[in-house]
Amino acid sequence: MKTEIRTRQLLINIIMSIVQVIMLSGIIFTLYRFLLKTIGVEQLGIWSVVLVTTSVAGIANLGLSGSVVKFVARYVAKGENKTIADVIQTAIISISVFVGLVLLIVYPFADLLLGLIMPSDNLKEAILILPYALISLWIMIIASVLQSGLDGHQRIDIRSTILIIGALFHLILSFILVPRYGLVGLAYARVIQAIMILIGSWFIIKRFIPILPVFPYKWDRKLFREMISYGLNFQIISITQMICEPTTKVLLTKFGGLTMVGFYEMASRMIQQFRALLVSTNQVLVPVIADLEERNPKLIQNIYKKNYRLMFYIALPIYAIIIALAPSISEIWIGHYVTIFVIFSILLAINLVINTLSVPAYFSYLGIGKLKWNTLGHVITAVMNAILGIIAGYIFGGMMVVIAWIFSSITGSLMIVISYHKRYKIPLKELFPRESTRIAVACLIAIFSALLIYYRVHYNFASIITISIIIFVFSIIVFIPFWLHPMRHRLVGWVMNDILSMRI
Repeated sequence: MKTEIRTRQLLINIIMSIVQVIMLSGIIFTLYRFLLKTIGVEQLGIWSVVLVTTSVAGIANLGLSGSVVKFVARYVAKGENKTIADVIQTAIISISVFVGLVLLIVYPFADLLLGLIMPSDNLKEAILILPYALISLWIMIIASVLQSGLDGHQRIDIRSTILIIGALFHLILSFILVPRYGLVGLAYARVIQAIMILIGSWFIIKRFIPILPVFPYKWDRKLFREMISYGLNFQIISITQMICEPTTKVLLTKFGGLTMVGFYEMASRMIQQFRALLVSTNQVLVPVIADLEERNPKLIQNIYKKNYRLMFYIALPIYAIIIALAPSISEIWIGHYVTIFVIFSILLAINLVINTLSVPAYFSYLGIGKLKWNTLGHVITAVMNAILGIIAGYIFGGMMVVIAWIFSSITGSLMIVISYHKRYKIPLKELFPRESTRIAVACLIAIFSALLIYYRVHYNFASIITISIIIFVFSIIVFIPFWLHPMRHRLVGWVMNDILSMRI
């Protein structure tokens, strides 16, 4: 009975993770289109650079947000609610203090940093929104502890609901505040959204842990040391993740300009939402794997192999359709064809094909608690990105900064997945499942066909007609190998078994 309940909850978590990604994608599409018309792409570039610059202060979270998932899942499996409450309180107090102190120290120097990377004409606006970016960052980092607590309880569906509501609230506030206050209005909306997510997350987590006090006050030194020990690699991962995006955008600002940063931001956010569709369904397995590590570790590698083949089966068509539709998306989202946006979209999609295929190994490492290769992968990516980005940007300009980032990201991702296969004696040939050869070939043919159609006919038809033709042709080419793929039969079988167990 307990197994059926866990299976049912896993299915619900996956479904809600997908719903979250779809909803957030629609919200981001609507918000960015509104911002382009209201404040313009250059102002969007300023917003992007300020947010990504201040996000570096998040390194002070000590990796505790990631540790909370592992520790809460462990003590949920043992039924120790008091310890769970102590874990959450210890993490919140630690993060609130450390991140708060770092932000106070960073703030006086942040305007100097912005002055080094931001054009002088835009510096005043960047400094104006800086305090709001720092405040919202602090609140969201605290809220992330509570959301990790929900993940540890395997209630990712609730966390997804909170984030969807928060994003909708942010969109509505932006519609109200941006026309009146401009870029500062967008900053107001972000702070209010962060407060709402924090309050909602706290209210919900208390329903799972009634003994949790309204205001955290208990700090457990032993738990703190255990979480820091586990979270040390998490912290290194967090630092390198936080460094990569600011490095790319700072170099892009320096060698390409704010307009290029604005279009890169749009392309990146779009691609990341599609990636999140796949990553979020894998993320729900972290507490499951942590639970299996306590109960039945032999099942973990079986889950990984099935998960990887499923990821390969789904990822190829998703990224292929993004590449195929990139020119049409530019026309619909921006209002006209923008070459740099299309190029960024295609390059980032190619990068994330490899990156996404490393996700099953990445999250398996997280669940098992062995983070060495995840850490090394991120460190290599960050170091290569900085060195290659500076050299490439200085010699060739902004476009090569993005190519340097993509090359670095692919290298780090391959390190993680190859190391996993080596460690657990999984043949490297399984990185490209033979059963997926036809669908890979079909996706390549569909991409070239779609791009050829766009550049031949888009002058003669409206954008909607063009995109309809492309989707139709793409579907015809990809549908047969996708439908005949053995993974489809397995996937349908898993879903039907879950539905039957829910009925029973």
